[in-house]
Parts: sequence; structure tokens; C-alpha cells
Amino acid sequence: MNKYLKKMQSAFVRPVAMVFLIIVMVVMASSLVSSAEAGSQAVKPAYALVNCRIFPVAQPVIEKGTIVIRDGLIEAVGPAEKVQIPEDAEIIEANGLNAYPGLISAHTNLFLETKEQSQTAAPEDYLAAFSQPTEPKELPWLQIVEKVKPKKQTVEAYHRIGITTVVVAPHEGIFQGQGVVLNLNSDQVNEMVLAQPWALHINFTTERGVYPSSPMGTLAFLRQKFFDTQHYSQHLQRYRQSPQFLKRPEYDPFLEALLPFVIDKKPIVFQCNNLEEIKRAVKLIKEFKLNAVLTGCNEAWRVSQQLKSASIPLLVTLDFRPPASSVYAQQGQATREKAEKEIYPANASNLAKEKINFSLTSFGLNDTNFVKNLRAAIKAGLPADQALRALTIEPARTLGLDKQLGSLEPGKIANLILTKGELFDEKTSIVKVMVDGTLFTYEEKGQ
Repeated sequence: MNKYLKKMQSAFVRPVAMVFLIIVMVVMASSLVSSAEAGSQAVKPAYALVNCRIFPVAQPVIEKGTIVIRDGLIEAVGPAEKVQIPEDAEIIEANGLNAYPGLISAHTNLFLETKEQSQTAAPEDYLAAFSQPTEPKELPWLQIVEKVKPKKQTVEAYHRIGITTVVVAPHEGIFQGQGVVLNLNSDQVNEMVLAQPWALHINFTTERGVYPSSPMGTLAFLRQKFFDTQHYSQHLQRYRQSPQFLKRPEYDPFLEALLPFVIDKKPIVFQCNNLEEIKRAVKLIKEFKLNAVLTGCNEAWRVSQQLKSASIPLLVTLDFRPPASSVYAQQGQATREKAEKEIYPANASNLAKEKINFSLTSFGLNDTNFVKNLRAAIKAGLPADQALRALTIEPARTLGLDKQLGSLEPGKIANLILTKGELFDEKTSIVKVMVDGTLFTYEEKGQ
């Protein structure tokens, strides 16, 4: 009887095992195919990219050069005849390719789970859509890194447009929380963090159904919170120096969260969706002597002289949709469309003519629109070399990371892209991307 059962079990188990094995093989094959389509990934101790045309940004173009990468950092870069290739380096033949620093978008909302987002709304409407009608979302202590949920598909989409570093900023309320700088080297948050937190993000939005419900109310709300933080800090200092006969300050988590930014002068980023918000931000920055950055700024050209004298770093979105408050949005659809196609694309060019330094961002755009609008800005008069700087060394400086990012120099993080064709040309494709020394290849999809 036992022998009969064993035979029955054997007869049953073998077909099941075979089926299971076939399923595993199919899944593995499918995984390999999808990997080839999405972009293969490799990590080696050392690479040598040879015979490429190099755009270092901080130095003149090298027509035929070599870049050596070791342990995620650039070890050497220069003309081919002056750079020795290490014996242990894997050689990547890059003849006919151009090497650039990885691009930086210093304002995004990537990897955040939100309510349904509209790509057709104006920037201020896009942000206001996150507000609840009955309660404010003032979270200056929020660490947005805790909300980030990277997706491999999104990482690869940004690689394909050349972006290797992003700032992920919060998007709800007035005091929105603290952003994080990420390297797009994987879909694992702990491996991606470059600076945490980077800055406190503030938006000149209004709250629905609660105070402040008007632009002037928002300005008053911000000013009051900054004043309160100053008084709170003074009271704390006096109490710590001599607590006798002084009432202990009541702990205020809101003001505690503002102390590093208002008192210690860590960076504050003001989201400026229109002309008036730029003016309000500049006034607040001067009044409270804040270490600040303006982002959005697609109407910056309208206050170029004021911005020139203020010397505040600008993160300029390539979103060309006129704000709802703009005169161009209030004179009918034809005027709005004309402004979107002709006037707003020239924003960056006009700032460049005034010799105002700025960075470009993808804020409010998907990857396809970013590329299209970047080329439109160049067509509208922005020099290509300045566009490159506005996506590399300028944002690196604004982020305080210019010793690590923004140019191809020895000692910096190995974030770079290899292109067929010059970066901003319409037919150019990005075939290889390196982030933190991890190599991603995208040739398969383009062939």
C-alpha cells in the first residue's frame, strides 16, 4: 500500500514540478526582455569612457577625451592623450557620442502619492487642488523624504531626458514642509538621498473655507509667523541664559520648525506663480533677511530689474502656461494661447539678456513637455550653452552641491549622460546614463 502511494505521489509531483519550472523560466525570460527594453543596469568598480566629445561645463569642450570613473566618482577627465586608463577599468567605447553632466531639476513633485493631478491647470491651480476645503495643511516640520515612493519607470523616464538629480518638494498648503535632493540612481530612497532636508517650501496659496482665504491674507499670515518665530527665539534665548524669574516659554512645534529657517538662515523656497507673488516674496526676504530662493517664476521677466538688484537665486519653470491672474490669461483664449507659444517661452532668454543667473526646472511638466518646452526656450533666444548651465552648474550652486554636482570634474559624483547628437537637438537621443557611477544603457529601445 505504501509503495502504491509513493508511486502516486511521484507521478503527481513530477508534472507539477515541471509546470513550476516552466513558469519560472517564462517569468525570468520576460524579466530579461523587459529589462532590455527599459534599460540595462551595471555597476563596476571602474569605467573608462573613451573617444567621446566632452562638455565639462566648467571648462572648454574637449573634442576627443576620456573620463575615468571609480567607485561612483569621477577620477579623471581630459583629452585622450593626457588621461591614463587604469588597467582594471572597463572600457566603454564612446566614439561619436557626447558626454554631458547629468541634468538637475531643482523643483519637482516626483514620487509623491497625491490626488489626481491635472496637466491642463495653471501652476497655482495645480497646487491649490491639493487643499482641503475645511482645514489648512500647514506642515513646516514635514520631511517630504518620508512620503517619497520612487518608481523605476519614472526614474527611467527622467534618465531618457537627461535628468539625474531632482529636488522633490512638498505641494500642500502655505508652509508646505521640507524638500529633499535625490540622485536618480535606483528606486530605493536610502540610496538616492543627497541632501536631507534641503529647504523649507512656502507657497502663496490660499486656504478654502479658512483663514487665509485671500492673497493679502496669505501675505499677512506669513509675515505674522515670521515675527512670531523671531519673538519665540528671543524668549527662548533669554530663558536659556537666565531662567530664574522668567516664565518658561510654551513649546510651539510650528515655530520650532521655523527656527532653522527664519533664525539660522537655512534656505527657504518661495513658490511664485505670478508677478505679484514674486514682488511679495522679495519684500518678505528683505524684511526678515531670509536665505531664500524663488521658484516657478515664469513671469520673472516682468520684474527683471527688481530681481537683478535683489540677487536672489531663481528656479525658473519651463511651464509656459500663463497664470490665471495674468493679463494674458484674462483677455480670451486666443491671447492666452499666443502668450503660451510666444511670450512665456522667452522668459529665460529675457533673464539671460539682463545677465540674471537662473536655473531651469521641470516643475509642472511631464518628461515629454519638459523636452519640448526646453527646445522652445532655446528657439525663443536662450543660448544653448546657457541652457546647459541652467540645468547643471547653476542649480548645483543653488542647492549648495556644486562641489559634488553640475560639471564633469575630478572628485565629483559620476552623474553624466552620453548622447547621439548634441543635447538640445531635436533628433538627439540619450543612449547611456550614469548616476553615482551606476551605468544605465538605453540603446535597445532606440534601435
